[in-house]
Amino acid sequence: MKNQNPIKSIILFLYLWLCIGFPLGLWVLLAGPSKWLAEYAHSTNMELSKENILGKLIIIVYIIVAFLLTLLFHRFLKRSKNKTLKWFLLGTATLILITSFYIFSFNPQWLISYSGRNSTKNKVDKNQHLEFVYGSYPDEERIKWLKEEGYDGIISLLHKKVIPAEPALMNEENKLAKKYGIKIINLPMMPWVSENGKTLQSAKKFIQNEKGLYYVHCYLGRDRINIFKSAVKKFGVITKLEKNTTIRKIEELPTWTRGDYFKLEEGVYLTPYPTDDEFMMFVLNGYFKTVVSLLDNNVTDNQQWIVKEKKILSDYSMNYIHFPLSSSLNKKDLVALKKVINSNEKPILLHSFLTKDAVSKFIISNY
Repeated sequence: MKNQNPIKSIILFLYLWLCIGFPLGLWVLLAGPSKWLAEYAHSTNMELSKENILGKLIIIVYIIVAFLLTLLFHRFLKRSKNKTLKWFLLGTATLILITSFYIFSFNPQWLISYSGRNSTKNKVDKNQHLEFVYGSYPDEERIKWLKEEGYDGIISLLHKKVIPAEPALMNEENKLAKKYGIKIINLPMMPWVSENGKTLQSAKKFIQNEKGLYYVHCYLGRDRINIFKSAVKKFGVITKLEKNTTIRKIEELPTWTRGDYFKLEEGVYLTPYPTDDEFMMFVLNGYFKTVVSLLDNNVTDNQQWIVKEKKILSDYSMNYIHFPLSSSLNKKDLVALKKVINSNEKPILLHSFLTKDAVSKFIISNY
């Protein structure tokens, strides 16, 4: 293969990288080093910032190892003169890739069981009120246990549009629920914020009309769970989180998509305008109590962002304040802003659009 066409050689390398990188990545993230780190961090109460750094190092090492393994495999195939062996190795690599993709797409519950996300079973006393217990996707053993413990049902936040994994999970869960005689309530939430308004309204009606004990889950029991928990808590519902369900804090992401964030004082952060993912992960999960928008509504480009944010925070019942500031702001405006901050519940998130704009720079320099 020494005289192999360079383009074919590159295509072969990329294909081999996919065959090696995809299954290796699943193992690293869900059954190997990332899982071990999560378990160790949980047992030692490791700081989130430190866990985040170590997690990134694991990803970097994984990318390097996958690249080097691919490079060695590629060189071996190019130099080998045994065609039968070469085709056998390529076939084996392809089979591993297909198997890994099949598991990821159609049997993702295997990944959940290996990821260690099915947390310990905490017995909850059933009472006459509405009560939610939160966790990750329940496997068959979990569903059987929920029925035996007297849970009235399972509330699934999975969404059929999150393909390919979640439709398969939903079908499997429905079959198991019928098998063990426990009802499923579907309140589908997307892993981003803009399409969940109807679900939150449905959740509100459910809370107003139902009683009993329910197990609530998304996929791995993190972002959507925290969003749902934060929303229903405002209606006075009793809630209990399981041990592996954690709330993300702003320090987990040193740099946001539209710029850096700044801690102005304890419980007061200045950020850029959050993306949908940042709204989901950090703003609507119950950590922040107040959001203050500094966007100037006299700037035409800001109008769409103001309308969007007002709708999102209204849907999620967040305390939202629009305190517009122009690029000509002065210390008098800053004093007025501080009064708003001091009169509202913390932690507080302030934002302009970018933390490089004139408004943000003035606040950072003079706060």
